[in-house]
Amino acid sequence: MSYTRKLQKIGESLFVSLPKAWVRRVNLRQGDAVKLVEQADGSIAVYPETKEKNVEQTVLKVAPEESIRSLRRRITGAYVDGFDIIKLEAVENFTSEQYDAIREITEALFGLEIIEVTSNSITIQCLLTKTLPIERAIQRIHSIIRSMFSETISALRERKPETAKDVVKRIRDVKRLSLVVHRLLRGLILFPAERALKPIDSVDFLRVIDKIMEVSGAVRKIAESIIPREEKVPNYLLKPLLEVSSKVLELYDWSMQALMSKDVPLANRVLDEKLELSFDDLWEMLQEAEDKTEISGLTFSYIHRIIDNLKQIHVYSLEIAEIAIDRAEEMLGSL
Repeated sequence: MSYTRKLQKIGESLFVSLPKAWVRRVNLRQGDAVKLVEQADGSIAVYPETKEKNVEQTVLKVAPEESIRSLRRRITGAYVDGFDIIKLEAVENFTSEQYDAIREITEALFGLEIIEVTSNSITIQCLLTKTLPIERAIQRIHSIIRSMFSETISALRERKPETAKDVVKRIRDVKRLSLVVHRLLRGLILFPAERALKPIDSVDFLRVIDKIMEVSGAVRKIAESIIPREEKVPNYLLKPLLEVSSKVLELYDWSMQALMSKDVPLANRVLDEKLELSFDDLWEMLQEAEDKTEISGLTFSYIHRIIDNLKQIHVYSLEIAEIAIDRAEEMLGSL
């Protein structure tokens, strides 16, 4: 249903009246607040301010034979879908293994607390609000990944697998934060009245969070492939490998900067930047070292995996830069 209203002027301000039928339907009264949200096309949507927070609740039935993997998947799914209360009800009683797993799963997700427990029922509440600063959370994830990547390159340079192990441990923090962002973004799409972002921004950030999670996975694989000191690596292979690693890190960082600031020139620089050494060059050097028996089969597999994952990170950086350009064009199109 659409309504037409004329603008009225009182003093130096312009006003528009709200349709009486709509005001009655949403139960608004004089003095109540409404929320005005600018849309991507420049229009304004009016939402009644929530007087009491709607608590979204779901109930998960748990059979005695249900596996821990299934429990983890269902609880995490309910969390990401934005439910405030997750109630688990056992068909009989929870097994001790299920009970311990539910506690562990709850502790692994930001903002979840068990608030009630019986022999056949566990109630979990999410204490996160739907108004957390999403851009700041994404920037935090990026900062962690950038730090992990930088430390991985240092471990590669010094050939210290023990240093890389500390990097791998931080993947858990990245995953937890990414689930928080997924929950917030899905909530903003499902509940537009509580929206702090435009719908298109929510979609763009969902695309981006998937890309940076792929980057974190590739960094983890590189860290797991750090070559031990006792393995021989010719300098003509290690040096260019380090140079390409540093360049890929720089391009990934630029792509995220371009995304957050909607910087089209920087995004285009990521897309146009040419690596001094291509990944094909690295493959040839690696093959040459193996042909000359200058490296062991184990070292060959380590470096092969590192190059492959560097290439993947480069691809993800290009995709993030393209999303950055899309966001900038969407902003210009709405002006």
